[in-house]
Amino acid sequence: MNLIAAHLSQAWREHADPAWLDGWKPAPFALEGGFTEVVQMGEGPVLVLLPPLPGFKEAWVACAAPLSRRFRVLTFDLRVRFRGGPRWEALLLDLVRILDELAPGPVGVVGHSLGGALAQRLALERPERVQAMVLSSSFARVTTPPGHWYSRYVEQPFVLAGQRFLPQRLALAVARRLAARERWVYDPSCDDRVLEFVRFCIRDVGLDAVRSSLQLAFEHDTRAALPRLACPTLLVVGERESEFVSRAAAELETLIGGAELAVSPGVSHLHPLSGARWLAETLTSWMGPRLDRG
Repeated sequence: MNLIAAHLSQAWREHADPAWLDGWKPAPFALEGGFTEVVQMGEGPVLVLLPPLPGFKEAWVACAAPLSRRFRVLTFDLRVRFRGGPRWEALLLDLVRILDELAPGPVGVVGHSLGGALAQRLALERPERVQAMVLSSSFARVTTPPGHWYSRYVEQPFVLAGQRFLPQRLALAVARRLAARERWVYDPSCDDRVLEFVRFCIRDVGLDAVRSSLQLAFEHDTRAALPRLACPTLLVVGERESEFVSRAAAELETLIGGAELAVSPGVSHLHPLSGARWLAETLTSWMGPRLDRG
């Protein structure tokens, strides 16, 4: 079978905190046209973790083990190879296929960034499958606020290129400086382990996977549908998020009636890594009672 999903080479484990790896055992899962990898760990109500662009499940690796003490955690790599071009419908069908086999019935869903966009689509199109939902640093649409074009179209490509092509020592020095200044997706809570892990991911990802994920992100627009969301929803955002993400969270809060908001202290867009303890505790305390009711 062909691998049709985002995938990190096994060397990523060399850059991970050993505590992250407890119970992390990927297994292949067949989808249309090939396969992805799925991680399941823990027991209890099912909590599905949907990863951000470009779709690596390892984006959740710092939170998975703590969450597995309370939930049966399920996460997987998102599809990056499509028949006829990137389509949200294909991602949704993959998700439903995995849920039908591994977690039938209502589940809790947490999506970070692009994963939050997929979570919205599941909750809107298959509401019977979503008992409660958390949207972490996500968006109803991608926008560029006035005066912030430099951050998106100059700084972001420059940082990505630097982390991809600079020698390791120099790239780490640049990342440390950016973290100290709270630039791009970094924050002061990003220690060297997180910075090295993120650099590895940037270097390991295929450009085709990035292009397909970006296309999907810019096509996503659920503004008209979100007011009819029926499931309990928590919005999570880092205190040091960029203007892009802060405004997107505010728009989600306006569109989703009854949505609650939680702010992760002192962190930015990488908070599932740099603020993993706070996030795991927050998800456990908020999601646990809502899933127990089912």
